[in-house]
Amino acid sequence: MGVLGIALDLGITAPGRLLNFGPDVVHGSVRQWHLEQIRPFLEDPDATGPSVVARYYPRVSREKDLARWRSRHVEYGILELMPGMLGAEWVTFPGHIHRGPARELFPAVFEVIHGDGALYLQRSGPFDRNLNASIVWLSVGDRVLLPPGYVHTLVNRGAQPLIVAEVHSEATRADFTDVARHRGAGYYLGPAGIRKNRHYRSSTPAREIAKASMAPPAAPGRDLYHAVLGNPERFRFLHPH
Repeated sequence: MGVLGIALDLGITAPGRLLNFGPDVVHGSVRQWHLEQIRPFLEDPDATGPSVVARYYPRVSREKDLARWRSRHVEYGILELMPGMLGAEWVTFPGHIHRGPARELFPAVFEVIHGDGALYLQRSGPFDRNLNASIVWLSVGDRVLLPPGYVHTLVNRGAQPLIVAEVHSEATRADFTDVARHRGAGYYLGPAGIRKNRHYRSSTPAREIAKASMAPPAAPGRDLYHAVLGNPERFRFLHPH
């Protein structure tokens, strides 16, 4: 696949099973999601597909930038979502919501480094209701803001891995509980269209929204990594404490 990215110069390549970063880049322990782990989120729990569905590389940083990231109390991570199908739906990262240690709700910013995908968002209402269902179609270079309080999934709709950079508060934890209880998010996405998840009592119609309406604060920088490091005041909302 060669060098990935738009202007990202972390030296990311994919010569083997794991992404390979430049010699001066460090990251936390890689977390892998296997097909067997995500079956509770699938439209068809018996679906076949790639054995490893996704990998997440937390706290990615050049060694010389580690102190700057820590001082800003935010983390830069990279999600690798495999191509393919899981039954009738595209490979999808399990839906979840971002919470803090006191269950406070946190935002995030995503940037597509490689591939084509979609961001699905919803608010979970009382009595198993799915509210404000929205879909944003994504391609290389797109940068979008995830508002706090939204359940979300990332979907790989292309033939190559979808690689997405994410910046969020260091206190952020992914809460999958409610989405797993409903066998996934409110809608399943695939090449045949968008299908409602019947495990919700009611769902608002899913609407497609423009990427521009989800844009984060404008900040100079050739990619998200450098934009956040170079303009910390523009991203202070990610860690409001």
